Amino acid sequence: MLRAITFDFWGTLVDAGDSLKPVRVASLCRYLRGYSPDQISAAYDSSWRKFLEALALGLGLRASTVLSTMLDLLDTSLSPQDYGAVLRYWEEAMLDDPPRFLDGAADVLHNMRARGLSVGLISDTGVTPGYVVREMLRRQGLLTAFDWLTFSNEIGVTKRCRQAFVYTLRGLHVSPDEAMHVGDFPPADVQGAHAAGMAAALVLESTGRREGIPEADLVVERLRDLTEALAEWERARGEGARRVSLKSE
Repeated sequence: MLRAITFDFWGTLVDAGDSLKPVRVASLCRYLRGYSPDQISAAYDSSWRKFLEALALGLGLRASTVLSTMLDLLDTSLSPQDYGAVLRYWEEAMLDDPPRFLDGAADVLHNMRARGLSVGLISDTGVTPGYVVREMLRRQGLLTAFDWLTFSNEIGVTKRCRQAFVYTLRGLHVSPDEAMHVGDFPPADVQGAHAAGMAAALVLESTGRREGIPEADLVVERLRDLTEALAEWERARGEGARRVSLKSE
């Protein structure tokens, strides 16, 4: 019996296409007068690639890793005061320009609660840390839709590690076979959930990672289809089927 459902954040509940790189680069340009915007942008890209490599290894790093690596690549530094100001702006930039929630996201979350399910969030964070996502959810009136929130920068590991899921399940007081995780990135959201013993649903709407379809227990083209698809999945599971796919025509 399903008792809990957990969601990825980026690409699952909100559009994965939004980028805060331009405003972050512009903010650093104000402090590094001797470097061109192109130089700072290139260093940002290189630092971000290194950051993503670490995430793929299962390491839940902090935003300061991106900034410090970037300054090393530029062979420069900032005063502690300026470093703190840049880092704080980088971390909180999303509050001034929040990402777009996918259509029906709020309804899906509220429907899960109405079904009696505990609802969790498991997010691998980049430069935007967990405390900022919490505040954004609060401003959108959605923080209370969750019973538990897990962020990689706070627990030190990403969804490539079972611990991200197991930690969340302990917080929700459910066993793995009583929970499903919903996400858009197969290596973390599908394979990670399965490694923890959970069922996994794949949402194709934002990132379209169709290569994960054969692995997922449930596949939906659009997040707003999840409520109907989940009910169908539970019926099918009762009849012994493993997978359900609900796709738009």
